[in-house]
Amino acid sequence: MFDAEIAMGFLKQTTVALGNLLGEKCEVVLHDVRFPESSIVEIVHGDITGRKVGDPSTNLGLPVINNPYGDYDQYNYRTKTRSGKTLKSSSIYFKDPSGRIFAALCINYDISELLIASNVLRDFTSTATQVEEHFATDINEVITRILDETVDARGNELLLGDKDERLKLIRALDDKGVFSVKGTVDRVAKMLGVSRVTVYGYLSEVQAMKRDNII
Repeated sequence: MFDAEIAMGFLKQTTVALGNLLGEKCEVVLHDVRFPESSIVEIVHGDITGRKVGDPSTNLGLPVINNPYGDYDQYNYRTKTRSGKTLKSSSIYFKDPSGRIFAALCINYDISELLIASNVLRDFTSTATQVEEHFATDINEVITRILDETVDARGNELLLGDKDERLKLIRALDDKGVFSVKGTVDRVAKMLGVSRVTVYGYLSEVQAMKRDNII
């Protein structure tokens, strides 16, 4: 019988081994995706992103809460830390026998110095698409950045009372998994100038339309 805690113990050992093998320029971090507000359960060379055990998931991990049976593995994508370091990253998600994701292993290699010598190391530093990832020590910081970016992308129309625009906003936020974090509904309600009941109503409509493949 599968035991998630035993599996997590094995993955913690693997995280430590990889971190020590790959050296001080490589952060290796293990997330228990069942607890997004404090998902980091093991981390080696966390000084690269400024994180530690007990810190939250990044924005890339939140959609797993809505759909823990999806495929989210990403390899060789590029991100930047708040301090300006350029990272070459890969994220691998682990599933139990039922196909439900319970853990994620993320490898973040600081290639800042390598990029200076990119003419020599161009093959090594080639990456896939740029992905925006928020490294934070507080889940509220992650949510704030997602809210700000999503609202900025939609413009001011949604603040003028257009329900269709607001439903599109709720859909975008739901796709990013933000409503899995406690308190997000209240924050969105305040941002839109409506009641939390209204936001729950929007969210119910969006989820119903998703089930019916309307949006």
